Amino acid sequence: MSSIALTLGLLPVLLIVLLAVPLTVMFSIRRIEETQGQVRFLWLFGLVRFQLRFPGVAKACSRPAPAPAKKAISPRPGRKQVSAGRLFSLIWTPACRRRVHKFIRDMWRATHPRDLFLRLRIGLGDPADTGRLWAIVGPIAGMAGNLRSAEVRLEPEFIDPAFEVEGHGQFRLVPVQFIAMTVAFMLSPIMLRAWWRLYRGDA
Repeated sequence: MSSIALTLGLLPVLLIVLLAVPLTVMFSIRRIEETQGQVRFLWLFGLVRFQLRFPGVAKACSRPAPAPAKKAISPRPGRKQVSAGRLFSLIWTPACRRRVHKFIRDMWRATHPRDLFLRLRIGLGDPADTGRLWAIVGPIAGMAGNLRSAEVRLEPEFIDPAFEVEGHGQFRLVPVQFIAMTVAFMLSPIMLRAWWRLYRGDA
């Protein structure tokens, strides 16, 4: 019985030790009309290697044709529909925005990018929603532009829905550090208040 308890006690320690080993991620992706790319992972100092590929046809960026009218389905009682615009308005307070920017900066620095090139074109189909999104993405582009080893171009599309990506590069990160930073961000007082407002459906 004691050996089982010892083993169970050592499992979390072993997991933390393994997650503390640096992970190298090398990627190449292109999504204009079709999605093509690959991501390679090197872990445990190169002893563990695997690769993911991304073939497939992407949806066109133009507005979809109007679908036949369907009978409206009322939401379940006590539940509210959350649109992208309402989601932004619920959680996008100045304090929340500063906390998100700090989280993104910390995560970016922890990735240690090398030879990074990224061009991203995003549009949500609604100019107001795209503008709110750009309030998040714009500072990231400015921060990334100051890095010698990275070239990042972020382009907003205010008219039509769009999502285009071109990029390649390499990151080196410590998984346990990312997990700790993400948990700290999700459970920070500012974000907990934002989640609570979203759950209650405050306007």
